Amino acid sequence: MVISHRHKDPYRAFFTTDEAIGDYMASLLDLREGETLLEPAAGDGHLIAAARQIEPKIIVTAYEMHPEYSANLRRRFAQVDNVDVFERDTILCPDLDLRETFGPKFNKIIANPPYGGWQEHARRAELKKKFPGFYVRETYSLFLLRSLRLLKEGGKLVFIIPATLLYLNLHSTLRRLILEDYTCDSIDIFKSDLFPGIAFGYADLCIISITARQPSPSHSLRLRFVDAIDEFGDANHVEAKSNFLIQKDLLRADGCAIPLSPPSSVLQSCNGINLQIRDIAKCVTGFYSGNDRRFLKIANRAVKRAVDYEIVDERFIERDPSGIPRPLDGIEGERVFIPILKGGGFNFVKPPVWFVDWSQAAVQHYRTDKKARFQNPTFYFRNGVGFPMVTSSRPTAALIQNSLFDQSIVGIFPTGDVSLEFLLAYCNSRPFWKSLKAVNPSANNSAKYVLRTPIHLPDKEAQDAITTKTKELLDLLTNNQSGSDLLMSEILKSFDQYTGD
Repeated sequence: MVISHRHKDPYRAFFTTDEAIGDYMASLLDLREGETLLEPAAGDGHLIAAARQIEPKIIVTAYEMHPEYSANLRRRFAQVDNVDVFERDTILCPDLDLRETFGPKFNKIIANPPYGGWQEHARRAELKKKFPGFYVRETYSLFLLRSLRLLKEGGKLVFIIPATLLYLNLHSTLRRLILEDYTCDSIDIFKSDLFPGIAFGYADLCIISITARQPSPSHSLRLRFVDAIDEFGDANHVEAKSNFLIQKDLLRADGCAIPLSPPSSVLQSCNGINLQIRDIAKCVTGFYSGNDRRFLKIANRAVKRAVDYEIVDERFIERDPSGIPRPLDGIEGERVFIPILKGGGFNFVKPPVWFVDWSQAAVQHYRTDKKARFQNPTFYFRNGVGFPMVTSSRPTAALIQNSLFDQSIVGIFPTGDVSLEFLLAYCNSRPFWKSLKAVNPSANNSAKYVLRTPIHLPDKEAQDAITTKTKELLDLLTNNQSGSDLLMSEILKSFDQYTGD
């Protein structure tokens, strides 16, 4: 695989020359003699070669905007009559505009399009006019949208693209278009590091196969998780390792998200069968000073990733902001540094190690500075659950207790009958973590994804028992008393019992 790392690179070409993946993608097209095939981002021509290996008498149109690659394509297929190469911009090419409107469209389309190619600001404005309502800053989704418009009724399309298409909110409009107007035949999901030499910011890739035909009410798409190269073309693996999802049911999921987690219980949760966090809590993003090195200080030198920060003087700390009159206006006097929850790493209770200047002058700055984020202030100094936005290997939710929380934290504040203590325990549990990762497998746990996360509520008696134990645990942790590890383990195991995990 050849990877481009150029700054603001408009091409972002990622080519795989692995025969197994090319052969598998071509096999999904069901190629026939005399059919037309479009490769909208042809690169080195590997996928064209794979398709021609299956059916040499297809009529290929190859588009490639990179001058060097397009020249190489012409040389590679110079002796082949039925392959035409065009050095054009697929997304904005006027010739393809005409084919969209008047035809002829293509029987089959295959591609490994650019991922994350740079779009100049003037180009983005043009793309917004051309694709109103769609996210235009990501190249791979634009190639997919353009190609869908160029596909004949009954034609087939096969793309290899980042799996972020399946769940990111930014692509919800495109997912809805696919699920409503096209038949999604199959999706094969695999880790990007399955192929040696890969080094880019998409943890998962997928091969998606789509037919240009309105889906039947009962149509089910095949979802498979591939762990090894040789599994792509293995019919036994396809049969044994596939899940089947009713396509129309996915339209009921938030953002039409397609789950990336194999367990059937999680798949069902993502399709809206259970309650979601939004039904029992508010989720908001926290505060940002605009210049943390100026306004934040640390408790000691043991604080991680805080080399350039000053240590706060204990004399200037207000550890209990609950007594501050009009706290959103700031503090008058000397004790102006208050605790702020920042980052993760601790379950249930995180010791206060970060402190922010909350003097009246500082607060006035936060309210007016363009870089600062004085956002969701009605949730400041309230009790809630702080969940780190940057993912880790496990959930680490900590109590927000009458303090601030940083923009690196999603603040979760109960609104219904579920207690704060139960919610805190649940957000540290394995069922919550699995459900969140099914909704959003990416590294960023933003508030909108936490809101959409299914929650499995036990009966009231079980909730009350967990609440009581969590209150006891909080007391032990706050006062540094023994027995907290055993009690925490007991609380978290109780969630596995009632969810059947």
